Amino acid sequence: MQGLSASERSEKLALGELDFVTALTARIAAAEVPASVPIYNTSYVLLADKSRAAAARKAKHFNLSSFVGDGRVLISSGFKKSKTYGMLLDSLSSAAIYVSSRNSFEMLEALGDGQYDYLICEMSEAQLGCALSKNVEQVYTFAEPVSLSAVVSPRDEGLRQDFEAWLNRFRNSEEYAMLNYLYFEKGIVRQVVGRGLASSRAGGISAFDKLFKEICEKEGYDWRFVAAIAYNESRFNPFLVSSRGAQGLMQIMPRVARQFDVQGNVMDPENNVLLAVKILGKIEKSLRFAPGTSEMDRMKIVLACYNGGIGHVTDARNLARKYGANPDSWNDVSEYLTLKSDPQYARDEVVRNGRFVGRQTLAFVRDVISRYSVYCRNVSR
Repeated sequence: MQGLSASERSEKLALGELDFVTALTARIAAAEVPASVPIYNTSYVLLADKSRAAAARKAKHFNLSSFVGDGRVLISSGFKKSKTYGMLLDSLSSAAIYVSSRNSFEMLEALGDGQYDYLICEMSEAQLGCALSKNVEQVYTFAEPVSLSAVVSPRDEGLRQDFEAWLNRFRNSEEYAMLNYLYFEKGIVRQVVGRGLASSRAGGISAFDKLFKEICEKEGYDWRFVAAIAYNESRFNPFLVSSRGAQGLMQIMPRVARQFDVQGNVMDPENNVLLAVKILGKIEKSLRFAPGTSEMDRMKIVLACYNGGIGHVTDARNLARKYGANPDSWNDVSEYLTLKSDPQYARDEVVRNGRFVGRQTLAFVRDVISRYSVYCRNVSR
């Protein structure tokens, strides 16, 4: 049912011809919002043939405008409605840009056949398309987030609640983590057609496994743990730059390099991973865990600091200590990290860093640990 307008979508849902329709959240009409359920966050990516992708990997300083030059760029119609689209037009003034309403697989075929030099489409479609295409690879990820929602039929009042409950259970299940790992990291789609993912290694996780192992062995970390952080931060894309300026595989801010006296380009994978591991080490040392603190509690609290800042986590540990909880237990610390969104707790005398809404940080910890568990079950140390 591709290409339905908002009015057509609403009509079919109201008549009971459809129970669910998925659409980009930005395209959902105001009247549909009460019946919508956010289900997926993604982004748009730039694809090119393998030779151009290889050139991008070799470049010391990747610049999108210089890289694309006067090339022919095919753009999915959905990207045209993003905020990035206007900025892209300004930066790619020499390129020939074509907007298409065709589905992503047809556009990928056109790119693979050489009709266009580059393609911009949604990431999950690109990942599956690259797994099936002979000559296409991902080059660049745009920082602007894109979300997908489901619009539920209003005919059954309980249907939306049932769907939300199921989605929440499934998203936190081992089955979901395993499927995501198999399809998008081990490249099972491509293996079915006789090829392995260009970014993977036999029995490994990504093209950067060797780098993770070398650095983590010196610094005393499980490389699979650091790889799980890298996946969550960048999907192993060394060229990613966030809207706040975080760079590379581990999304490191440039100012951090100066603190650790790491020389060279922050975007360089070796520097990027080394900085991330040094940050983890510094955080863990500063937390001064009590003897006997479990390894899992250590990892989760360190991850919370890595994502949300050590100040807010320290506040949560101080609150836990004050109210008789365990400041070295993630269950207790996460509870008080959540309570920091309450003005009553944010004004407590032991809180030094103000109010904090910790949902994103708790989700980061959950997602990284879930992925780390999958890696541990499937990849040898």
